[in-house]
Amino acid sequence: MAEDQRPRANWKSWAGAALGLLVLALAAWGLKKISGQVTLADVMAEIEATPTHLIAFAAVSTFLSYVVLVGYDWFATRHLGYTRIGWPTLAAASFTSFTMSHTLGVTILTGGTVRYRIYTRAGVKPADIAMIILLCGWTFWLGIIFVAGVGLIVSPKLAQPIREWVPPQLEEWIGALLLAGVLGYTMLATVWRRSFKLLRYRFTIPDGKQTLQQIAIGTLDLALAGGALFILLLPVAGVPDLLTFLVIYAVAMVTGALAHAPGGLGVFELVIVGLMPDADKAGVLAAVALFRILYTFVPFLLGAALLAVMEARAFRAARAIAADLPGGAPALTANKH
Repeated sequence: MAEDQRPRANWKSWAGAALGLLVLALAAWGLKKISGQVTLADVMAEIEATPTHLIAFAAVSTFLSYVVLVGYDWFATRHLGYTRIGWPTLAAASFTSFTMSHTLGVTILTGGTVRYRIYTRAGVKPADIAMIILLCGWTFWLGIIFVAGVGLIVSPKLAQPIREWVPPQLEEWIGALLLAGVLGYTMLATVWRRSFKLLRYRFTIPDGKQTLQQIAIGTLDLALAGGALFILLLPVAGVPDLLTFLVIYAVAMVTGALAHAPGGLGVFELVIVGLMPDADKAGVLAAVALFRILYTFVPFLLGAALLAVMEARAFRAARAIAADLPGGAPALTANKH
């Protein structure tokens, strides 16, 4: 009898699940505390009071953020040698995959599946699609780490909610450590040009110049996305400066991802509110609600519609090829170019 080849859960998957449950439990506890301090009516009143021009500016910043997101896929495909993939394909893959993962969570499963559907039609090998997903994720993390490092050094106010329990200059030391990590990796990528081999797959990490491109793409994306929320928070009293807020936004994004909740729902809000204790909670929650509409909900609807159109076109193309084959045989190679 053939050995069962189905994947089995290991300690890493169990640890990840446990961490996600812990974060969700903390989020539920935190949101329960917040619910006792602010009412839904307060939040709705703050939403209605938000100036229209700020919503428009936030929408523009959100749009620019999604434009920059195309750079993730552009960088990854070019690094792997797929220089002939056009901008329309890159934009479609980036927009649909990111809108799915932003809303539904579980990035590898949701955004990864979308990228697989689109890039296989463009002639990309499945192993390379996995590497595209990995490179996009690494670009995101480089941007997160760099922004957090700069923000903690230039504007060290993140630990104010727990100042009495942490040592002085904690933020500056953490920021310096984060920047040292980014600098160290960039230098390593510059001087160490060996390739890695995993089974039959050989891969070379981006060089120093390419790493700087990754940092620039990730940083600009984070600044525009976080900037959209910051714009909506401008009327709210007690909001920190932009650099400090971008660090808070980065922490909220990472924590929401660790929770594996769809869109980090609940967890993202808890971190934003918790790390701005002096800000009006109703105003912050109202801004986050508007941000979710602009950055998550509307793009998700557009991404789903675009994905449906692309799948319908692919289905019609496959049927047309099948009709041209002798006897109307199924087109098993519809994705082959």
